[in-house]
Amino acid sequence: LDSYPLCDMRLDQFQKIFPVDFLQQLSSIHINGNHGDFVTAQDGLEIVEYIRQASSKIHIRISTNASAKPNIWARLGELNTTIQFRIDGLEDTHHLYRQNTNFNLILDNAKKFISAGGFAIWSMILFDHNKHQVDQCRTMSRHLGFKKFEVIFIKSTKKAFNHHRGK
Repeated sequence: LDSYPLCDMRLDQFQKIFPVDFLQQLSSIHINGNHGDFVTAQDGLEIVEYIRQASSKIHIRISTNASAKPNIWARLGELNTTIQFRIDGLEDTHHLYRQNTNFNLILDNAKKFISAGGFAIWSMILFDHNKHQVDQCRTMSRHLGFKKFEVIFIKSTKKAFNHHRGK
Protein backbone atom coordinates (compact mmCIF):
# COMPACT_ATOMS: atom_id res chain seq x y z
CA LEU A 1 0.00 0.00 0.00
CA ASP A 2 3.05 2.26 -0.12
CA SER A 3 2.06 3.37 -3.63
CA TYR A 4 -0.75 5.63 -2.37
CA PRO A 5 0.43 9.08 -1.29
CA LEU A 6 -0.81 10.38 2.03
CA CYS A 7 -3.13 13.26 1.23
CA ASP A 8 -6.15 14.96 2.67
CA MET A 9 -8.69 16.89 0.60
CA ARG A 10 -9.08 20.31 2.10
CA LEU A 11 -12.22 22.44 2.00
CA ASP A 12 -10.77 24.90 -0.53
CA GLN A 13 -9.88 22.02 -2.87
CA PHE A 14 -13.38 20.58 -2.55
CA GLN A 15 -14.93 23.98 -3.26
CA LYS A 16 -12.87 24.31 -6.46
CA ILE A 17 -13.91 20.84 -7.67
CA PHE A 18 -17.54 21.20 -6.53
CA PRO A 19 -18.68 24.84 -6.79
CA VAL A 20 -22.06 25.77 -5.32
CA ASP A 21 -23.78 25.97 -8.72
CA PHE A 22 -22.67 22.41 -9.49
CA LEU A 23 -23.78 21.07 -6.10
CA GLN A 24 -27.20 22.68 -6.54
CA GLN A 25 -27.78 20.41 -9.56
CA LEU A 26 -27.28 17.23 -7.54
CA SER A 27 -29.93 15.21 -5.80
CA SER A 28 -27.44 13.13 -3.81
CA ILE A 29 -23.79 12.74 -3.00
CA HIS A 30 -22.11 9.64 -1.56
CA ILE A 31 -18.84 10.11 0.29
CA ASN A 32 -17.02 6.79 0.35
CA GLY A 33 -13.32 6.73 1.12
CA ASN A 34 -11.75 3.94 -0.88
CA HIS A 35 -8.24 5.05 0.12
CA GLY A 36 -9.08 6.42 3.54
CA ASP A 37 -11.98 7.19 5.79
CA PHE A 38 -13.92 10.45 5.57
CA VAL A 39 -14.00 10.95 9.32
CA THR A 40 -10.21 11.19 9.43
CA ALA A 41 -10.15 14.06 6.91
CA GLN A 42 -9.15 17.31 8.59
CA ASP A 43 -11.90 19.32 6.82
CA GLY A 44 -14.48 16.54 6.54
CA LEU A 45 -17.12 18.20 8.69
CA GLU A 46 -16.57 21.55 6.98
CA ILE A 47 -17.03 19.87 3.59
CA VAL A 48 -20.39 18.43 4.68
CA GLU A 49 -21.43 21.83 6.04
CA TYR A 50 -20.47 23.40 2.69
CA ILE A 51 -22.55 20.83 0.78
CA ARG A 52 -25.52 21.39 3.09
CA GLN A 53 -25.22 25.19 2.72
CA ALA A 54 -25.16 24.83 -1.06
CA SER A 55 -28.42 22.87 -1.01
CA SER A 56 -30.70 21.63 1.72
CA LYS A 57 -32.16 19.12 -0.77
CA ILE A 58 -29.00 17.07 -1.46
CA HIS A 59 -29.13 13.64 0.13
CA ILE A 60 -25.71 13.26 1.77
CA ARG A 61 -24.62 9.69 2.45
CA ILE A 62 -21.32 8.86 4.10
CA SER A 63 -19.85 5.35 4.33
CA THR A 64 -17.42 4.98 7.22
CA ASN A 65 -15.94 2.57 9.73
CA ALA A 66 -16.73 5.37 12.23
CA SER A 67 -13.80 4.65 14.50
CA ALA A 68 -12.47 8.21 14.73
CA LYS A 69 -13.27 11.80 15.70
CA PRO A 70 -16.03 11.37 18.27
CA ASN A 71 -16.62 15.13 18.31
CA ILE A 72 -18.23 15.37 14.84
CA TRP A 73 -21.04 12.84 15.08
CA ALA A 74 -23.74 14.98 16.65
CA ARG A 75 -23.11 17.76 14.14
CA LEU A 76 -23.34 15.30 11.22
CA GLY A 77 -26.71 14.18 12.61
CA GLU A 78 -27.89 17.79 12.81
CA LEU A 79 -26.90 18.30 9.16
CA ASN A 80 -29.49 15.75 8.01
CA THR A 81 -27.01 13.20 6.71
CA THR A 82 -27.18 9.46 6.27
CA ILE A 83 -24.28 7.48 7.69
CA GLN A 84 -23.62 3.95 6.58
CA PHE A 85 -21.76 2.56 9.59
CA ARG A 86 -19.61 -0.34 8.41
CA ILE A 87 -19.91 -2.69 11.38
CA ASP A 88 -18.97 -6.26 10.48
CA GLY A 89 -20.12 -8.24 13.47
CA LEU A 90 -19.98 -7.82 17.22
CA GLU A 91 -17.00 -6.81 19.35
CA ASP A 92 -15.32 -10.22 19.08
CA THR A 93 -15.46 -10.39 15.24
CA HIS A 94 -15.75 -6.84 13.88
CA HIS A 95 -12.01 -6.14 14.18
CA LEU A 96 -11.05 -9.18 12.11
CA TYR A 97 -11.87 -7.34 8.87
CA ARG A 98 -12.05 -3.72 10.11
CA GLN A 99 -8.54 -3.70 11.49
CA ASN A 100 -7.39 -0.93 13.83
CA THR A 101 -10.94 0.07 14.67
CA ASN A 102 -12.65 0.27 18.05
CA PHE A 103 -16.07 -1.39 18.22
CA ASN A 104 -17.21 0.45 21.36
CA LEU A 105 -16.09 3.82 19.99
CA ILE A 106 -18.05 3.11 16.80
CA LEU A 107 -21.21 2.39 18.80
CA ASP A 108 -20.69 5.54 20.89
CA ASN A 109 -20.28 7.57 17.70
CA ALA A 110 -23.43 6.01 16.22
CA LYS A 111 -25.39 6.86 19.37
CA LYS A 112 -24.29 10.51 19.17
CA PHE A 113 -25.25 10.65 15.49
CA ILE A 114 -28.65 8.99 16.03
CA SER A 115 -29.45 11.17 19.07
CA ALA A 116 -28.84 14.28 16.95
CA GLY A 117 -31.36 13.13 14.32
CA GLY A 118 -29.11 11.40 11.80
CA PHE A 119 -30.29 8.50 9.63
CA ALA A 120 -28.05 5.56 10.58
CA ILE A 121 -27.54 2.35 8.62
CA TRP A 122 -25.74 -0.66 10.10
CA SER A 123 -24.00 -2.22 7.12
CA MET A 124 -22.46 -5.64 7.74
CA ILE A 125 -20.31 -7.61 5.31
CA LEU A 126 -21.01 -11.30 5.78
CA PHE A 127 -17.96 -13.51 6.39
CA ASP A 128 -17.58 -17.03 7.71
CA HIS A 129 -16.29 -15.57 10.99
CA ASN A 130 -19.36 -13.36 11.63
CA LYS A 131 -22.31 -15.02 9.85
CA HIS A 132 -23.56 -16.50 13.14
CA GLN A 133 -24.01 -12.94 14.50
CA VAL A 134 -26.40 -11.47 11.93
CA ASP A 135 -29.50 -11.79 14.11
CA GLN A 136 -27.70 -10.37 17.17
CA CYS A 137 -26.38 -7.44 15.12
CA ARG A 138 -29.84 -6.76 13.66
CA THR A 139 -31.36 -6.76 17.16
CA MET A 140 -28.62 -4.51 18.50
CA SER A 141 -29.06 -2.10 15.59
CA ARG A 142 -32.78 -1.75 16.33
CA HIS A 143 -32.11 -1.28 20.05
CA LEU A 144 -29.60 1.50 19.31
CA GLY A 145 -31.95 3.31 16.93
CA PHE A 146 -30.45 2.50 13.53
CA LYS A 147 -33.05 3.11 10.81
CA LYS A 148 -31.81 0.30 8.59
CA PHE A 149 -29.80 -2.92 8.85
CA GLU A 150 -28.21 -4.41 5.75
CA VAL A 151 -26.12 -7.47 5.08
CA ILE A 152 -23.67 -7.36 2.22
CA PHE A 153 -22.84 -10.70 0.66
CA ILE A 154 -19.47 -11.12 -1.00
CA LYS A 155 -18.54 -13.78 -3.50
CA SER A 156 -15.61 -15.09 -1.51
CA THR A 157 -14.80 -15.32 2.17
CA LYS A 158 -11.06 -15.36 1.42
CA LYS A 159 -8.92 -12.53 2.69
CA ALA A 160 -9.78 -9.26 0.95
CA PHE A 161 -6.15 -8.38 0.35
CA ASN A 162 -2.68 -9.80 0.71
CA HIS A 163 0.03 -7.73 2.40
CA HIS A 164 2.74 -9.90 0.85
CA ARG A 165 2.60 -9.13 -2.84
CA GLY A 166 5.14 -11.18 -4.70
CA LYS A 167 6.08 -11.67 -8.32
